[in-house]
Amino acid sequence: PPIDSPEYIIAFIINECDELTLDGKVKPQGAALGTYSHAQKIRAAMTHAFGRVHSLGNTSWHKDEITGCMRGNPSVSQQVSSYMLSLRNRKTRSGEMPTSARAITSDVLRKLHDFNLREENWKLRKYAP
Repeated sequence: PPIDSPEYIIAFIINECDELTLDGKVKPQGAALGTYSHAQKIRAAMTHAFGRVHSLGNTSWHKDEITGCMRGNPSVSQQVSSYMLSLRNRKTRSGEMPTSARAITSDVLRKLHDFNLREENWKLRKYAP
């Protein structure tokens, strides 16, 4: 991959998920913005593509000291990692709820457990859509 592959990856994620445009301006009100979770999925897809499809593995993007060539997976670069951290912080500050905060609560889990233990839920019945 080209030496500036991490910048291409960041540019793609900016275009899809960031509130800023590639030239640093704020996107217009109502513009479709992907969530941080969507940005993570894009990066995961890139990591898979470079790692498995192009056989680059999951080693961090680095310059080979002997050949001077870039080696490793560009989506696992310091630049992409730093950008993703920045994006997460900005998304959180703007009010986007992290995925983990929307996880199931202990109260919901308890209700689900109690529901599944009810005797009437164990009886076999004819399926009715």
